[in-house]
Amino acid sequence: MSNYYHKGSKVLIKGLGVEPQLENFRHMVATKVVSADTTLSGEDSGKVIFCDGSSAVDITLPSPVAGYNYKFIVTDTTAVVEVIQAGSSDDFVGTIIDGAGTSDTAGSSDTKIQFKTTAVPGDWVFLVCDGTNWYVQGNCDVANAVEFA
Repeated sequence: MSNYYHKGSKVLIKGLGVEPQLENFRHMVATKVVSADTTLSGEDSGKVIFCDGSSAVDITLPSPVAGYNYKFIVTDTTAVVEVIQAGSSDDFVGTIIDGAGTSDTAGSSDTKIQFKTTAVPGDWVFLVCDGTNWYVQGNCDVANAVEFA
């Protein structure tokens, strides 16, 4: 038997004596705005990271752990935003597609993903880890605006 039930758009929790309402909690995505150099943690896994590139920003990934995942969306492209691997033995695997129909595929020497100043707000990359590699999907509007380096 479930410990909660749906009542319209509300979710009610049973067995607490009082039934607090947690409206639409299951439709929320956790987010984080990054506007200065930062290192992500496991607590950030599953979040959409909004990258404010109004000044140069380096975002360092945590060491690889199976299941960690992050979606990065650039919101300001005045300066370069870089997503950097925690260690030199970490690897990116995957491809970023651009609006021109070309792509950039990760190589073994790539240690970061760059959102360049030619990127457009809304350009994004999604990373998920298998415990060894960071698998990447991404999309950008302008050719070579988001790429591996």
